[in-house]
Amino acid sequence: MEKKIIIVCCIILGWIFYDYPIFDNEGISYFIILCCFGGIVFSVSKILNTSDKNDYESVEKEVDRSANFDGIFSYENDGFYFTQNKKSNFVNWIEILEINFFSIPFLHEENHAGLEIITEKVSYEFNNQQTPGIEKLTNQLIENLSHWNFDAEIIKINNHGLKKANLYKKT
Repeated sequence: MEKKIIIVCCIILGWIFYDYPIFDNEGISYFIILCCFGGIVFSVSKILNTSDKNDYESVEKEVDRSANFDGIFSYENDGFYFTQNKKSNFVNWIEILEINFFSIPFLHEENHAGLEIITEKVSYEFNNQQTPGIEKLTNQLIENLSHWNFDAEIIKINNHGLKKANLYKKT
């Protein structure tokens, strides 16, 4: 679309420059020239600006893809498997005692966040940035476990900036 606008504006500018006093009033010609230059400038900036390419549909497709991506997880009716360091582990839904959200500052500029899943035997931590499939894991946890606290208060744990919120606790 932007390329078509540029072509049309160039044709109009060429026509006006060829036969300048097209209209009886020179103000109209100046206004048309100004509009054409403005259209060219904004069209070129839109072509060169790549940040505008994240439209609603592309973002929605990416969200759907990440919500359906298993990653390192495999789901069963009674729990889920995950593979880390070439070792496969199984977590039963019934064994999960607690799920916490955590946020750790990283290089003073960004935070790494994730989930801590505490079972009767072991505690697991899954980082959002380093765990493929964590979005689907979160959805599966919400579907298979009841009594979620989505309005949990985020508590600062230590002076290094570790923050936690308890999202689920077995009753």
